Amino acid sequence: MVKIQVLFKELLLETEELKNPMKARLHILLILVPFIAACTGGSVRYLTERRSVMLSKGNPPAYVDGYVDGCSSGKRMGGDKHFPYRKDVSRAERDALYARGWQEGQITCRNETLGEIRQKERSSFYSSLDEERRRRVEQESRAAEAQMHEIWEELKK
Repeated sequence: MVKIQVLFKELLLETEELKNPMKARLHILLILVPFIAACTGGSVRYLTERRSVMLSKGNPPAYVDGYVDGCSSGKRMGGDKHFPYRKDVSRAERDALYARGWQEGQITCRNETLGEIRQKERSSFYSSLDEERRRRVEQESRAAEAQMHEIWEELKK
């Protein structure tokens, strides 16, 4: 925090506002929040990459626009809250390519997201099974060891 305040003092020539620690923190927050928000823009990056790939494969721009909007909506409907629901209804009514792209993008990305969620749930389920199995084996090992100890004690008599 001190380094950031020093940086701001150098950049803003130590204005009166920065001498007040609360105002200095406010300035820092106002500058850092957009940068932090930009770093969490994974959904925007994902959709931009998908748009680029589809356009590079020769898909019509109207179809790609619909597909990307539908994909964002499908991800949202599939449970990924990082993606907004998007649909240009008036364009979908007058542009068949956009409407078809939206529908296909929505279905594809919704199913993709649901599949990712199912995979995570399966992974969590199996790791809990592995933990349960490990406990059972340890318990059986302790029981077998106790039984062997009893047999050994019997043999020593």
